[in-house]
Amino acid sequence: MDVTVGIISDGYVTVETVASLGKMFNAHPEFQSRLITVKGGCADLADNRNKVVRLFLNSRVEWLLFVDTDMVWEPEDWARLRDSADPGTAPYVSATYMVANEPPKPCAAVFLADGFHTLSLTEDSPELQGVSAVGSGFSLIHRNVFLKTADVENDHEWYEHGRRAPNGQTLPEDYAFCSRVGEAGIPIHLNTKVRVGHIKPKVIGWKEYMDGN
Repeated sequence: MDVTVGIISDGYVTVETVASLGKMFNAHPEFQSRLITVKGGCADLADNRNKVVRLFLNSRVEWLLFVDTDMVWEPEDWARLRDSADPGTAPYVSATYMVANEPPKPCAAVFLADGFHTLSLTEDSPELQGVSAVGSGFSLIHRNVFLKTADVENDHEWYEHGRRAPNGQTLPEDYAFCSRVGEAGIPIHLNTKVRVGHIKPKVIGWKEYMDGN
């Protein structure tokens, strides 16, 4: 796969994320140590993600793997995510990771008439689960997704702050991008078998989700 990693950092990257990147680059030479970095933080997440996308599209690379600086994973997680993606049928695939709610919840949602609802998962969930939105914290996205969803009247923006669901509910930046992707008729999938850790500040993952639900 022709792929690069895209990371936004305010100067702080967890040791676990650095170790995960190193192991992945060593085990999977397709990355060729390619890395797009943008300096910034969550205060302007939409603009910083858009900067990564612009740099990615200026390259000739086919796939972008967004990685947040508080993720932890193993090389085999990447391999399974990679193998589940396809430019035509699965051009946007996210790993499963949890947000630090009480109890933890997957960073994935379905949009219904009354707003967006967090996805519920079990061990029997299909590997590729169609969803309306995912977080971009560990997401593999084909370049055509960005080319088809660019807002040419708004400086080619993809992620944005303040976009609203049909019921008026304000969407987080990553979900706002997914809303744009859905409007373009592009499928979004959650790989329920690729389960990566999210450091908040302890690592929360599938076990914590199952224990709490």
